Amino acid sequence: MHGGVVACSHCGGQVTLPDRGALVANPGVLAAPSNDPHRLQQLRAQDGRSRVVSPGLVALLGGSPRVLPGREREALAIWQSLRARSAAGDVTASEDMATLVLLLSEVPAVYQNGELGDALAESTFDAAVLPRHKQEQLGRLTRRAVARGDREAARRYLTWMAADPAELESDSELRVSAAFLATLEGAADRVIALVGARKDEVPIADPLDPLASVVRANAHEQRGDLRAAQSVLGELSAPSDLDRVRERFAALSLCERSGTAYASAWNLAAARRAAASARGLGRVVGVMLGLVGAMEIAIGLAVARATGKLMPGGGINVIIGGVMIAIGLVLALRASSKARRAAWLRIHGRSLAARVVDAQVTGMRVNNVPVYRLGLDVADPNGPYRATIRKLLLEHEVTLLLGREVRVRVDPARRDDLILEV
Repeated sequence: MHGGVVACSHCGGQVTLPDRGALVANPGVLAAPSNDPHRLQQLRAQDGRSRVVSPGLVALLGGSPRVLPGREREALAIWQSLRARSAAGDVTASEDMATLVLLLSEVPAVYQNGELGDALAESTFDAAVLPRHKQEQLGRLTRRAVARGDREAARRYLTWMAADPAELESDSELRVSAAFLATLEGAADRVIALVGARKDEVPIADPLDPLASVVRANAHEQRGDLRAAQSVLGELSAPSDLDRVRERFAALSLCERSGTAYASAWNLAAARRAAASARGLGRVVGVMLGLVGAMEIAIGLAVARATGKLMPGGGINVIIGGVMIAIGLVLALRASSKARRAAWLRIHGRSLAARVVDAQVTGMRVNNVPVYRLGLDVADPNGPYRATIRKLLLEHEVTLLLGREVRVRVDPARRDDLILEV
């Protein structure tokens, strides 16, 4: 806390830490942010902006807007360089440094290592140029303290945060971090006052929305309103959002009852979507073949009527049409079977992480949308393996998927039988 030169235990670099003695000795007062309507309106006008990784940082990370597996140490070295430039007053470096710490915080080796995560946040706080970058680190430190049940540290970090900041990002950090401390202290009413009873009642920056939704739902549950809690969980994009928050804050036992009901309802809806998706391709092709086959039969019968003979001319069309109708019927039946299988997998399959490593056009198109064969590296606890699936995708969707981590549902008995979680 008194500063000085130390060596980083992970990269060996020399770091000069400032004296935080004044902050520790005079932690200030823990004040709730203002819910003045005019102020909330100003904050709401800033909502909807996603964080953009700068092209320069993307280039440093190897062309990816995230820390790629196996490049964690390189990312830490980049952070050290950015920290040195930021400490010298470089605002651009401060922005990239704060963004890189956010990316690093999603790396399991970092967020599972409490000392490393805290050290990165504290050092970034020390070197940051802009107040919102400092506020962001204090918010992360507060939530990390809550996650380990350290109420005193969480309150201390909160008192260092700016009250009623003008930027939505800084205000959201204060609100969400204070809401997590209130959750730790069992103050459900305080949580609702901080983040609102429902989404958008109080503006929250997009990256923090899932955290706000989970503590908001938990507060409703603690107040005895399970229906409201489940409804609030519907603000999440998927149960995996809830799972990630629960994993980070396991000691808080978040949404124990409402989470189960929400996941069940979501999985049933997802099973219907998976069935419809699996059924769609085969049904469309089957119907098209059936229509073309019916046209062939009609042409054959017309030729037979005109010539007075079924064979050879009209009969060939009738035979071709019959074969096409039969194939179409088989495809439609297979599509229905695949739909039932997809629905079963969505509910009973194991949920695993996978990375999209390849995408090839199959040559088939449905409604002018190409069908791609996606190659996946599946992270199975019993050993990683390669799998493929087919999916209707637009070209820009393929570009977004390549290299990204997705979730799949895998048959426990046949691991090559899988679908994307949707």
